[in-house]
Amino acid sequence: MKNSASVLLFILITSIGTIKAQTVYPYLSTATPNSIYITWKTSSSTQSLVQYGTSPGVLTTNVNGTNNIYSDAGYPANYYYHAVKLAGLSPNMEYYYKVTSGAFTSTEYSFRTLPSPGTAATPSGHLRFLVFGDNQIESQPRFDTLMCQAKRKITQLYGPDINNNITAILMVGDQVDVGTLDHYENVHFAKSKYLSPILPISTVVGNHETYGSLGMSAYYNHFFYDSLAYQGIYSGNEGYYAYQAGNVLFINMNTESTTAAQFTWVQNVLTAANADPTVKWIVSLAHRPYQAEQYVGDISAWIRNTVVPYLKTSPKYVLHFGAHHHLYSRGQLKDAPVYHMISGGSAWDQYWGMGSETDFDDVQKTISQWAYQIIDIDVVNNTLDVETYSCGSIYGWKNNVLIDKFHRKLGLANPNTPSITNVFADSVALPYTITSSAFGSTAGELLNTTEFQISQTRLFTTTEEDILRDYENLYGPAGAPDTSVDVNMGVNILNYTVNAGQLPNGKHYIKTRQRDRNLNWSSWSVIDSFTVYGSILSAPILELDQVAYELIDTIHASYSNGPGLATDWIGIYQAGEVPGGPPSTTWDYVSGTSGVLDFQLSTAGQYFAAFFTNDGYTEVAPRVYFYAGPIPVVTTDTSIYNTGASVDVYFTNAPGFAQDWIGVYKVGLVPGVDGSTLWQYNPGGSSGTLSFAGLANGYYFTNYFLEGGYTEPGERVYFQVGDSITQLFIDNSIYNLGEYITCTWIDGPGLIKDWLGVFDSTANPQVDPLISYTYIDGLPAGTKILQDTALPVNPGSYFVSLFTNDSYTEVSNRCYFRIIDTNATTTIQQIDGTHPVKLYPNPTTGNATIECVYPIEKIELLNSSGQVVYRSRNVDDQHFTLLNQQLPAGVYYIRIYTRMTYTLKLIIEQQ
Repeated sequence: MKNSASVLLFILITSIGTIKAQTVYPYLSTATPNSIYITWKTSSSTQSLVQYGTSPGVLTTNVNGTNNIYSDAGYPANYYYHAVKLAGLSPNMEYYYKVTSGAFTSTEYSFRTLPSPGTAATPSGHLRFLVFGDNQIESQPRFDTLMCQAKRKITQLYGPDINNNITAILMVGDQVDVGTLDHYENVHFAKSKYLSPILPISTVVGNHETYGSLGMSAYYNHFFYDSLAYQGIYSGNEGYYAYQAGNVLFINMNTESTTAAQFTWVQNVLTAANADPTVKWIVSLAHRPYQAEQYVGDISAWIRNTVVPYLKTSPKYVLHFGAHHHLYSRGQLKDAPVYHMISGGSAWDQYWGMGSETDFDDVQKTISQWAYQIIDIDVVNNTLDVETYSCGSIYGWKNNVLIDKFHRKLGLANPNTPSITNVFADSVALPYTITSSAFGSTAGELLNTTEFQISQTRLFTTTEEDILRDYENLYGPAGAPDTSVDVNMGVNILNYTVNAGQLPNGKHYIKTRQRDRNLNWSSWSVIDSFTVYGSILSAPILELDQVAYELIDTIHASYSNGPGLATDWIGIYQAGEVPGGPPSTTWDYVSGTSGVLDFQLSTAGQYFAAFFTNDGYTEVAPRVYFYAGPIPVVTTDTSIYNTGASVDVYFTNAPGFAQDWIGVYKVGLVPGVDGSTLWQYNPGGSSGTLSFAGLANGYYFTNYFLEGGYTEPGERVYFQVGDSITQLFIDNSIYNLGEYITCTWIDGPGLIKDWLGVFDSTANPQVDPLISYTYIDGLPAGTKILQDTALPVNPGSYFVSLFTNDSYTEVSNRCYFRIIDTNATTTIQQIDGTHPVKLYPNPTTGNATIECVYPIEKIELLNSSGQVVYRSRNVDDQHFTLLNQQLPAGVYYIRIYTRMTYTLKLIIEQQ
């Protein structure tokens, strides 16, 4: 410490000299091998200057860009957004730069352009990417910590020369909580500043980008993704885009607007990528995920049913990233070597027990912690490795704990073909364990998954059991809500036990296969068979694969547990026909006890399929009703109507049967069980418009129904009439600190992520932070008790309201309430220091509670003049709640008759 004074002086001088240089943090985006955008925000100055060069300190090239001045709440035309595009750059080259706007200037940073198509970025032949999901919280330093931990980890792994070892950052939506200038400045840009000046960032549209005062216009104003293209294929839309980095193609999609144009663009991109030898890996990103084990159903059906099934046809497709759920999850497709993930960042709390949950076969692990990923691609050796690091949760911080890693290596051999090792007796009784041979791999891979299939037919045309299990399955809490238990720990997935009563008597066929941790499947084992006795006599079953078909579609009729006669048959009849009278529309004999028959129809109508035996008309299974013909499409011109407005419902591609009708129902009602709110017949024809007037405020759906019945061949369309539709009630207006609050609502939207939010009484939910949020399980009406962490922790005035679809769209009235501290208690203190009587809360605007160590005989309430205004006799309890009986504010006295008589002063405040 000899020179402490001089060292301190040096630090002060250095800090003063660099304060100005640190006031602006550039943000890199829209990177290509030959260009990059550099943006930043200031509070004044229209100058937008970037100085850059290829050597540190030698910034010889000046480029001026554009400046836009934006306004929003808290920004009266003083949000200066600067953007400079550097073009004509060399691929995979490091450049040094700084930005200047008048008195505002940054320190000198460096970035590296993307490598040329098909090449690596690092000297060691790698491409590496950081992945972050939802980071939308402004008031807490969660994402700041996540970003800093990621920076520390990549420095530890690859050294301090970050942009020469990491190629870019990928963000998967909900970068802000609302689309306001405040959130773009103080959430997305401010919390990304630790890496944004040196690594380019790409984002996708989340649902929260669409909310707030500016909504998507704020997104469009800050980014330039419409300038990106792959193989000259532009989306023409900043909401979705594709670009290539080395030998990786990234397809960034918008799950908030799933248009036909976007899917056509995906198809064009994939066609080009399949023919492009420089693309080895295809990675897709979209905010709403492919699958989720918490808040089940809150995924993108478009991603799951349309996009990923198309992308997986490419052998280059390897990985899909989603977010939306604030946790980490990873699984894999059963029929393709493709991983799907949730990178949920560090946003609003989501833990086990907060919503509907299901353990899905195609998800291997769900971990409710804040996490990020490092993707590491070895361009030379054609390998992809992903590591996930956790920073913990509200239940405890973690220091970059590795919670998952997986890989995909091209060109490795498949696992060895397994075999069923049982020597089956002539017949077996259940329960019975099926065993398979040990896992083997010439590639040195480990076992990840086994699959057993059991069928009543050797061709496996109808599967009785399909058991898919991973060597680990992290699902459900292992103690704290942020932990996950491995439900497959100790389970030998090479064996499968058929439980008693699980299979019917008779002959069954079985086969198995094994998958390694490189997502390669072995071949199926040789098919073996066994016969079950002493089990159940299972009734025949008939199933169809859909409830509505286009006439060009093939109708797959699956049957099982049939009588097994060569003359058993399946027939298709028009609805209302009686088998044995008019001939069937079409029919065919079955083959064995189980299988599939395919049919096709040429005439639109409602039909049923029936399973008959022995060339007769005895039906051995319940009928299955279905529709075949044009699938009607119903639309409305908007999803939100003003109170009293007429709702125009448009229909196209309708069959136009007699008594076809369009119905409007309140959300939560069931057609055929509950009556419609309004309805009208189709006046005739395949298209038209029907107008519905007089709808009360509420949430509704409409659909096309067939022939006076309740068959819905097409998709429902949801809409609302009016604002603040939902009626919300709470059970009190004043609560003690920690006291539970019971909320009841009716006429809610009925969406899976509708939620109750608690705010300070003067808060603006679009701007101010919330106190707590509680999801209501997608119920249009119900009751939810706010407790524990959902309750305010301080006395004060608050309100609770209902919000819809994970947004800040308020759909109910506000219920205001006060929280009081029961420690604000008036007591009687005896000589020994004890307090035999407590009165709380005091002051009060409502109820007051009296607690006494002795049984209370009588209570009297006196006004300041000594007059008795309230009396209660025969209390005979040690606890009593006193109502203020609508008394005016003022000073009162409580007289408590017990072993002794106690008098306490009570102050009633104006409500």
